[in-house]
Amino acid sequence: MLQAIKGMILKDLKTSFRNPSMLVLSIIVPIVFIFLYSLISQLSTTNPIVIAQHSDDSASKELTTIMKEMEIEDGPYYEIMTLDPDEAFRMYQKGEAPALVEIPEDFDQNLHENGHSNVKLYVNNLNSDATKNFQLRLSHALYQFQANRDNENIVDIIEESSMFETDISMKLYVSIGLLMFAVIYSGMVNTGTLLTREWEERTSKEISLTPNGFVPLLIAKAITAFLLTTVTTILVMILMAFTLNFPIGNVSLAIIGWLVILFLIGASLGAFAGVTIKKSLPVITLAAVIGISLYLLCGNESSIRGFAYGGPIEMVWRLSSFLPMSYITDTMRFIFVTGKSHILTSASNPLTTMTSFYISMLTIPATILLFSWASIIKLKNNLFSSSGQ
Repeated sequence: MLQAIKGMILKDLKTSFRNPSMLVLSIIVPIVFIFLYSLISQLSTTNPIVIAQHSDDSASKELTTIMKEMEIEDGPYYEIMTLDPDEAFRMYQKGEAPALVEIPEDFDQNLHENGHSNVKLYVNNLNSDATKNFQLRLSHALYQFQANRDNENIVDIIEESSMFETDISMKLYVSIGLLMFAVIYSGMVNTGTLLTREWEERTSKEISLTPNGFVPLLIAKAITAFLLTTVTTILVMILMAFTLNFPIGNVSLAIIGWLVILFLIGASLGAFAGVTIKKSLPVITLAAVIGISLYLLCGNESSIRGFAYGGPIEMVWRLSSFLPMSYITDTMRFIFVTGKSHILTSASNPLTTMTSFYISMLTIPATILLFSWASIIKLKNNLFSSSGQ
């Protein structure tokens, strides 16, 4: 019995190493997820911030020193990027800093004469969770500042203009990223598996011999994948309406247009994977790897943007900012929040940057056309050069 078990183990190991595709995919999925999530989870520890310190008086220096030294178990509260007022406002307005604290020039004077002063907080309120963190951390810094002084000075926080009139709900922020993931993943899986099925069910030979060629195959697979992805997308939106308060009633034609573009991206990637691998299970696994990676990178790009200041997280953000899914996701957020659909100029959408706009206008059609063309060429070669098998 032991010999039989040993023999089966050796056989399975040899088979796995001779055809290591599934072994590699089983390793890649957890590694990619853990690597990306471990980087992105660091964002909740230290908040990059800029301070417009208009005076070098003792009170201003004392407050900035407290903010520099505040820390929790996982790291410091703040990463202060600059104290220069002009540089601080420049970085904040360009989206390079998620928040700005302005210490007025008469900060120390007001404390001595009136026992009362204030600081101003500007927040790029991309989501309500980030806004809350900046408010709470600044309140704690001011509490320590007031506790360290002999006299009872009162410092108030004045919240100045933010990107939006109201914070973007964290539930809405997350749900739009999940919607992007669902469409990309479903488009990849449906298109890829519909193509691999022709090899797995050994029907590809008949297709290669039909007088109509493989053009009807392409059209049929594309339409079927689109219909299946549409069903998946509708079910996902209904589920998120119950779990994340997703505003399904606000889905406009502009949103539908962007969802179709996401499907085309996912379908082109899935088609290329399908005609290359020719097996459904590896295609599904690969789609999961790509989908999860895109959600962690592109679904959170605008949130990472202000926090990507040095270290590996900056490289991750640089990568995500060049992917068109980041632009599409933030554009859909902007449409849901404002109801505006004129989103073909970067100036109309404060969530995106000029660079990401122009890059996306090039990479979106390039990605769809390149992978679709490569898939068609590869499919044609696979069907006719190998007699369809």
